[in-house]
Amino acid sequence: MDNDRVQPPKANILVVDDTPDNLRLLSAMLTQMGYEIRRVINGQTALKTAQAAPPDLILLDIMMPDMNGYEVCQRLKASEKTRDIPVIFISALDEVLDKVKAFAVGGVDYITKPFSEEEVFARVENNLTVRRLQKQLTEQNILLQQEIRDRQKAESALRLSQFYLDRFKDSIFFVNYDAQFVYVNEAAGRNLGYSREQLLNMSVYDIDPNYQEAKWRSHWQEVRSKGSLVVESTHQTQDNRHINVEISVDYLEFNGQEYHCASIRYINPQ
Repeated sequence: MDNDRVQPPKANILVVDDTPDNLRLLSAMLTQMGYEIRRVINGQTALKTAQAAPPDLILLDIMMPDMNGYEVCQRLKASEKTRDIPVIFISALDEVLDKVKAFAVGGVDYITKPFSEEEVFARVENNLTVRRLQKQLTEQNILLQQEIRDRQKAESALRLSQFYLDRFKDSIFFVNYDAQFVYVNEAAGRNLGYSREQLLNMSVYDIDPNYQEAKWRSHWQEVRSKGSLVVESTHQTQDNRHINVEISVDYLEFNGQEYHCASIRYINPQ
């Protein structure tokens, strides 16, 4: 059943040649190889066709009346819509192929007449592979640039949040389930007489004599169930003074972890 399923074409190729026999021969070869082929007999039609529906690759005869292949290629490369389409020139063995000019106007390769099926397949497949890799690289670069911009925005927002929290007049503590401080602002250290580094190595038990493990667990569950809570307690400073405090606590979940965010107003600050 799967063997009867129609396979999508490997690529869409535009063949441009003013000789009908050449068009038929190339079309037959490439169709047999699994490509979708469009055929045109002059440069003007080729330009219109490529603009209307850009192909993955163009096989372009050099010697054509009215507009030769070099001019067609130049005009393709001058258009934003078609400039990235790889162009392989077609030239007869008895014709003068100006290879320097062919590459200068934007061609990527050339095929000589009479056609060799092996040569046609190799050059077409190689250049399509290069084009696919270029597109993948471009897409990855676009994604990378977007990721960089998103990261810069996130870092800017984080710095702004940090700036705001550090200048907030009340103490801010982020506390985990084990009562350990995972974030404190500058006011927290200033009000208690500790450095931020010291506080980040301490726990609720070190600054609040009213909370030891059993009461902390009960308090955690209450905040978790209610979402937020306001309580009064006492904080002990580094020099052993006791300060009455009002604590507003919010329950947070971040990256699969649970936290309390506590904003503390000191009722009788030093």
